[in-house]
Parts: sequence; C-alpha cells; structure tokens
Amino acid sequence: MQSKRKLLLMFLVGVFIGIVLGVEVVHFAETRVCPQTYCVDQSSVIAVSDRGFFPAVHEALQNAKKSIHIVAFELKYYPEYPDSSQNLIVEDLIEAHERGVDVKIVMDEYANENTAFDYLKENGIPVKYDGKDVTTHAKLAIIDGRVVILGSTNFSYYGLERNNEVDVIIIAEHIADYFEEYFQILWNR
Repeated sequence: MQSKRKLLLMFLVGVFIGIVLGVEVVHFAETRVCPQTYCVDQSSVIAVSDRGFFPAVHEALQNAKKSIHIVAFELKYYPEYPDSSQNLIVEDLIEAHERGVDVKIVMDEYANENTAFDYLKENGIPVKYDGKDVTTHAKLAIIDGRVVILGSTNFSYYGLERNNEVDVIIIAEHIADYFEEYFQILWNR
C-alpha cells in the first residue's frame, strides 16, 4: 500500500510540474525512464527517480552533440572504483569533450575535497568553483540547448546508488534557454 501511495504522489508531482511548465508529461516510473533518447520530438517531461537517474543521464550525455553545461553541488570521481556509475558519468563528460561537445561545469567549492574537479581539468574540461561566498546546491544539466535535467540527485555514490532521489528530464527549448541563461550567469561570475 505504501508503494502505491508513493507512486501516486510521484505521479501527481510529475503532472504538476508538467502543468506548471506547460509541457506534456510523457512517462513516469519508479526506477525506469523512457527507453528512447529524448523520447519525442515535442516538449515533454520525463520523471525519473532513484536508480533510474543514472541510465537516463548516461544516455543523454552519450548522445550530446553540441553542449553539456552542468551546475552541481557534488560531482565525484572515485579512482578505486573505475566502473562505478559516478565514474562513468565523468568519463561520459570527457568522451563528449573529446568528440567536440562544449562541456563546462560549475561546482560548489565544497567539492574541492574530491578528485573530479582536477580529473576533469586534466582532461581539458573547463571547470569552475562557485566561490566561497555562496553555496551552489543545484543539480542541473543543460544538453544541446534542448534537454534539461534537474532534481535532487548529486553526482556521487550516495546520490546515484543509495539515496531516494527525484528528478525530471525536460525536453523543451524555452526551458533550456532559461536555464542556459542561469548557467551563463554562474559561469561568468
């Protein structure tokens, strides 16, 4: 019964987000996501939760053609776990950069305790800290000026493997434009 209530609540949240954003809610699942890249040609929202986040983001990063701009509280890299979900996302970013995608990342300065920042920079990706006077708690990715991924999931072991998390993938240029402007403000500080 508790599981059904959770699903209903998550569905209602997804519908509310779709109504607020003026786009169609196309898919909802507890740990699944739409099996096709970007799912539809029109505006849509895809609700993602828990372990559904990694496959959705992994696919979106691998299919990026022009740009990946990320604002993240945490982006972790664990050298001792080369096949971890967190490391695969970092490797996706490096591979995208190597194929000519404009990859830029703004991270909270709190993240300076982890090797992701240095590892990404060593591989040619422009990465910036937000500054000591502010906490960047956002979890945001804008891909190709069309896809926005946002929610509660940090790019860390706990965020990807252990925590209960909820996120949405929004496929809508007008929403991507809004968040791209936000990203540029943070990037140019």
